[in-house]
Amino acid sequence: MRTSELKQLIITLLSSARKPDEPRQVIGLTYRQISERIGALLPPSQDEKSVGLLVKRIDEQLEVLESEFEIASKGEGRKTFRMAPPALIVEREVPLRAKYVGDRAYMNEVIDLIDAVCGFETRVMESSKSVDEAREILESRGITVQTENMLYEFLPEPQLPTQVDLSMAEQLCAEEISTNMEVYVPRRMNFFDKRWVSLAEALPSEMSQLRRIKQKTVRFGQFTYSYFWATSDALYRLQRKQALLAMYRIDLDANAARLLDIDSRIPVDIKSQLPFDYCVLLARYADEIVLESRTRGGNDERQSRYLQVKSKYKSLLTELLESKLGINKPMN
Repeated sequence: MRTSELKQLIITLLSSARKPDEPRQVIGLTYRQISERIGALLPPSQDEKSVGLLVKRIDEQLEVLESEFEIASKGEGRKTFRMAPPALIVEREVPLRAKYVGDRAYMNEVIDLIDAVCGFETRVMESSKSVDEAREILESRGITVQTENMLYEFLPEPQLPTQVDLSMAEQLCAEEISTNMEVYVPRRMNFFDKRWVSLAEALPSEMSQLRRIKQKTVRFGQFTYSYFWATSDALYRLQRKQALLAMYRIDLDANAARLLDIDSRIPVDIKSQLPFDYCVLLARYADEIVLESRTRGGNDERQSRYLQVKSKYKSLLTELLESKLGINKPMN
């Protein structure tokens, strides 16, 4: 199954997931539900390796579709995915040229309302109206009209857990946690330089209140972690999103921003160290490239996967990463 076919199949599945009594309102499907429904369309002769590869490709395409604002997700761990609310992403303001994204149920209505010409394959609409005129017509009906810059005004800001956050978090005693714990130490270095240090080895003067331990669960060969916030008398379990936002807040407060050269090939693994909304941002503005190389002294071929930021988005991405997460922020 080609990538374009897989993306269209995911959109078709999510577009058909609607409330029976409210057909214009979409409902969510879990990653497992999507995978099972697509898997059921495959020939029964598919081997285990082929099925496993398809499952991984589905996961990748869900991320791509979210980066394109076609779908939206909710929750951590057991996420649900649904078609995103309808929107126009502006490419030219006067006369209007914009791409329609999100729930297809509203697409014909948008075309009629702004008297647009639309290519149904590209979903690019052109209208004699200006962006302000289109916005006035559409946003009263819940259809947003946004430029690329406006899309990221509400990205989550780095922040430490609040007292309200901690009051709702699971509280643990130190005795309940394994001794294999790491502490986050802010350092102004390249993106992948070591910032997680064994709690037994870290200097007290360097330590933050953010902790983590490795979990046994493995997905696609990668370990996941449980995160905690330490106070003088307790540990509080954090959601991964809370922990990652706290990590960047600690960096900013310590004047120790991460450094990332977006003019070079970026290791694909950096997405694991970005809050999810920023993973989506990077997926939107970068192409994934695969390089094959032979191992020294052997014939085995291994693939290295990188991200290459698209030239026309470099300045926007640079500004967003610095202003929001402090990445590449000059020292005070």
